[in-house]
Amino acid sequence: MTIRELTGDDLPFLREMLYAALDWRDRWWFPPRRLVLRHPQVVVFHRDWGRAGDAGFVAEEDGRAVGAVWWRLFTEEAHGEGFVDEETPELAIAVVADARGRGIGRALMEAMHEHGRRTGVARVSLSVEPENPAKRLYERLGYVDHEPGDGLGRMTLDLA
Repeated sequence: MTIRELTGDDLPFLREMLYAALDWRDRWWFPPRRLVLRHPQVVVFHRDWGRAGDAGFVAEEDGRAVGAVWWRLFTEEAHGEGFVDEETPELAIAVVADARGRGIGRALMEAMHEHGRRTGVARVSLSVEPENPAKRLYERLGYVDHEPGDGLGRMTLDLA
C-alpha cells in the first residue's frame, strides 16, 4: 500500500468515498449517490475542492485507489455535523468495502494527523454515529467526544 496526496484529479474518487462514508450500514436502504452528493450538508465536503485549508490523502494498492481521507475548513454558515469552529478542519474518511479491516483507514488517519502537525493544525474534528464501527478506530487514535450528548457525534483530536 502507498499513500499519496489527494489532488484535484481525485475528485471523482473523493465523491465516491464521501458517499461510502455516509452509507456505512450493511443492508440499509440509502438514497442514490447523485441525490446524496447534492444535499447541502454533503456538498460542502467536495464542492470547489482545492481551496485554502483543503488537504487529503489517497491510499493505493497495485495502482488502485482503495481509500481516502480529507479535511476542510468550514464557516459557521456552511459546515458538516463535525464542525467545531472555523480554525478546526473537519475530517472525512472512507475505505472501499473490499479493502476494509486491513489497516488502511488507520494509515490514512495517521498520514492526515502528521500532515496537520507539520502544517500547524492544532486539532481536527469529525462526526461519527455511535454505532459506526469506525468510532472504535477514532477512539484508539485518541479522539474524544466533543460536547457529549449533543446528538452530533462530534469527536476531536488535539494535534499540538
